[in-house]
Amino acid sequence: MKKQTKKEKPKSKKKALVRIDAASAPSVIDSVPAAAIVPAVESKTKPVKPERKLKATPPASKKEKTGKTDVKHLVCLLGDEQLVREYSTAFQEKGIAVQELKNLGSVKNSAKKITVAIELTIASTEQKRKNLQALDEALPANVPIVSNAVAETILSQSHHLKHLHRFVGIAAFPTLLANPLVELSPSLHTTKETADTVKALFESAKKETAMVQDSVGMVMPRILCQIINEALFTVQNDVASPKDIDEAMKHGTNYPHGPIAWGEQIGFSNVVAVLDALYLHYHEERYKVAPILRQLALAGIFWETKE
Repeated sequence: MKKQTKKEKPKSKKKALVRIDAASAPSVIDSVPAAAIVPAVESKTKPVKPERKLKATPPASKKEKTGKTDVKHLVCLLGDEQLVREYSTAFQEKGIAVQELKNLGSVKNSAKKITVAIELTIASTEQKRKNLQALDEALPANVPIVSNAVAETILSQSHHLKHLHRFVGIAAFPTLLANPLVELSPSLHTTKETADTVKALFESAKKETAMVQDSVGMVMPRILCQIINEALFTVQNDVASPKDIDEAMKHGTNYPHGPIAWGEQIGFSNVVAVLDALYLHYHEERYKVAPILRQLALAGIFWETKE
């Protein structure tokens, strides 16, 4: 009978060992029959299956990313015809919908769909003021209005309007949109949300943006107009011919165009508009328009093209 009791005790210990969790006592697993461990292995692999499904569906995460970056825009354009064409082409090439506004009355029909409006008139005119007022009245208060600010600051353009927070200036000048960078100028009233929305629009058009001070001429138009003006002063003083000046500047400074030919592409009247605005604002001699440049602005083209 003593031998039987000795044999029963180890049996009870083995049963107790089977109940021990395999993770807390790995050394005991070797003494447990394989059939007893199978259920434990299966229970561990079951929760792994949903994890594998999540890892095996990366396209879903890609769609989420594109949904955030590919913001749907309807850009309303109005103003100078040359600039409207340039901006319309640039946006549409990147898949951004554009509405070229021909009639101010029609803006009310699509006001709820427009995400950004861009007024591209260079000169400070009565028509430009009417355009901005019509946009401010028709569009929801959260829709940014971007206005050409090379001849007048955005603060000056918007001070008499109702929603001051949504106006942003832009250095819109013929031929400059070919550059990878777009200049923007917030006013003292512009909110961060407005600026971010406008930046996001140009980023979706594959353009970098630079926020500059709200000043007449901004950066590139101011410098470029002065170069064109000085080139025509050089012609007027019989220092060199227009052709020689263009060749020297194009090859000597690696400009994309000679300054006189560039001025003709921009439109001499647009160059004069910026220089006159700079002179009116700063009263400095360097912004005085060369007499020959003012004549070309009236003629519209350089005389060499007539030969």
